[in-house]
Amino acid sequence: MDTTPAAPRTGRNEPLGFVIASTGQAAAAAFEAALAETGLHPRHFAVLRGLKDGEAQSQQQLAHRLGIPASRIVGLLDELVRRGFVFRRESPADRRVKLVALLDAGREELQRLTKLAGESERKVTTGLSAGEQDELRRLLGIVYDNVAVEPQGVRARVW
Repeated sequence: MDTTPAAPRTGRNEPLGFVIASTGQAAAAAFEAALAETGLHPRHFAVLRGLKDGEAQSQQQLAHRLGIPASRIVGLLDELVRRGFVFRRESPADRRVKLVALLDAGREELQRLTKLAGESERKVTTGLSAGEQDELRRLLGIVYDNVAVEPQGVRARVW
């Protein structure tokens, strides 16, 4: 039997930043656990989603759009390229620039990951009505917009 005391539940008397951070960490852990069977991380999911709608784009553009440091996106893309989900090639205009795009296998994997994300979301939103879920998304969107930009207008890292 595990005798480790449970972490205190966040509540009304806690600073809101702490409640949001604690909830975010727990939700992120649930999402990560939902993806665990794939061997991919939520950051991989973010990269696949970032590539789903467009033409090939530079690694730097993608990193900037997603708020992922350029040094980190290289490793994420390496894994996605290795699995055949993404292609990477030199830009015809500048060989120093690497262009990336989603392959059909990557679109299929994104669909699978999205289903797994849905399972995680159901866990996170258990006990909330559809209206409450919509309101939670709206409120969290406001909070995110308030804190997601660092000084000099640089977007904060998402993952």
